[in-house]
Amino acid sequence: MVERIVSLAVLAAVCAAIVFGWLHRHDAWIDPSHGFGYALGIIGGSLMLILLAYPVRKRVRPATRAYGTIGFWFRLHMFLGLVGPLAILYHSRFTWGALNSAFALGSMIVVASSGLVGRFFYSRVHRGYSGRKLEMRALKREMDEKLAAMESRGFSREALLREIQPFEDRAVAAGSNFWSSAGAVVGLGIETRRAKARLHKALPGNADRRTARLRDLIDEYFEAVRRAAEFAFYDRLLRLWHLLHLPLFVLLVAAAVLHIVAVHMY
Repeated sequence: MVERIVSLAVLAAVCAAIVFGWLHRHDAWIDPSHGFGYALGIIGGSLMLILLAYPVRKRVRPATRAYGTIGFWFRLHMFLGLVGPLAILYHSRFTWGALNSAFALGSMIVVASSGLVGRFFYSRVHRGYSGRKLEMRALKREMDEKLAAMESRGFSREALLREIQPFEDRAVAAGSNFWSSAGAVVGLGIETRRAKARLHKALPGNADRRTARLRDLIDEYFEAVRRAAEFAFYDRLLRLWHLLHLPLFVLLVAAAVLHIVAVHMY
C-alpha cells in the first residue's frame, strides 16, 4: 500500500513537472544551447546511462551489502527512468528540433514508454519492489488449501473435483506458451464466474455462518485460479518485453551519441 502511494505521488510530481515545463518551454532559462538548459541535456543523458546499473547489479552478487539490494537498484532504476527523460524533455523544450535531435528524442520517448510498460508487467509477477518473484507452486498451494477447506465444510470431494478441478488444471498449464496463457486469462475470467454462480446456487438458501463461509471460499478459490492464469500470462509478457527493451536502449544510446557529435561538430 505504501509503495503504491509513493508511486502515485512520484507520478503526479512528474506529470506536474511536464505541465510546468510545457508552459515555460520558451523561457530563456531552458535554452538548450547554453546555461541551465544545456546542463539539463548532460544531466538527463548521464541519468539514463546510470540506468544500466540495475541490470548489472542483477547479474552480479557483491561480497558485501554496501552495493545495495536488487530492490534498491530497481527503485533507483524506475526513478531515474522518469527523471532522466524529464530532464531531456526540458532540454529539448518539448520540440523535435533538427533531424538528429528528433531521432534522439523519439528514441528516448520510446524507451521511457517501454519502461513504464515493463513496470506494469513487473508488478504482476513480483512482490512489490523486493525482486522476489511470485511462484506458480505457491498459487497452486493456495488453490489446494481453498479446495481442502471447502471439502471440510461439507462439499463432496468428487463433486468439487468434477466442477472446479478443470479450472485449476488449465490455470497451471497456462504457462506452457504465450497463446495458451492469453487464452486462459480470457477464458477462465468468464468461465470461473459462471461456475461460481452455479456453486452459489447449489448452496443451501439459508444465510447461516457456514453457508456464508462456503460462499467466501468459493469466491477465494476462483480468484486464486484467475490470479494463477494472469501470473502465467504476465510472466510470458515480461520475458518478451526483456527481449525488446535492451535493444531499444542500445538504440537510444546510439541516437544520443549521434546527437552530441552533430551538435558539437556543426
